[in-house]
Amino acid sequence: MKQLHKHGLKVIGYDFVAGRSCLESVMENDDRRYPLNDEINLMIYTNQGTLTVVTSPGFIFDGRSGPKIVDWYAPNLGTLEERICWFAHDGNGYGLDLSFEDTNILLFAMLRDLARYRKSKAEVIQLAVSLSRSWYGEPKEGDWCRANVGKVRTVWMPKTEAA
Repeated sequence: MKQLHKHGLKVIGYDFVAGRSCLESVMENDDRRYPLNDEINLMIYTNQGTLTVVTSPGFIFDGRSGPKIVDWYAPNLGTLEERICWFAHDGNGYGLDLSFEDTNILLFAMLRDLARYRKSKAEVIQLAVSLSRSWYGEPKEGDWCRANVGKVRTVWMPKTEAA
C-alpha cells in the first residue's frame, strides 16, 4: 500500500471547500478536545497527489496530540497551517485512505512545507507519532475519539503520469 515517497515529497498548498472559519475559530481549552461544529472539507496538494479530508459537524480533534509539556516545542493548536497539519493527520488516522506510514510521512511534509518547521523538527514529530499505532484506525470502545466513527472521509488521489 506504500504510496508516498518521503524524499521528494513536497506539499504545494491547500484549499478549503468548506470550514476554514470553523478551524480558525477553535479556542484552546483544558480538555484539549475540539468539537468542530461545521463540516470541514479540506484539500492538501502535493507533488505526488491530493488528499481530501471531509468531516461532518461534531467531529472532534485534539490539535497536536500529546501532553502539554511539549507545547513549547509544537503548540497544541498553533497557526492555521499547524491546525491544518494536526487536523489532516487526525482525519487520515480515522479515514484510512493512506497507510499508517504514509499518514506520518505526509504529516512530516505538511509540517515542513505548510507550517514551515525545520526539517529536523518535522522529523522528530514524525518519529514521535510513529512510535505507536494505537491512535490509527477505528477507535476502541471507550476512547474519547470513538464519537468520530462515521464522521470523516479521506481520499488520496495520486498524481498520474500524462499519457
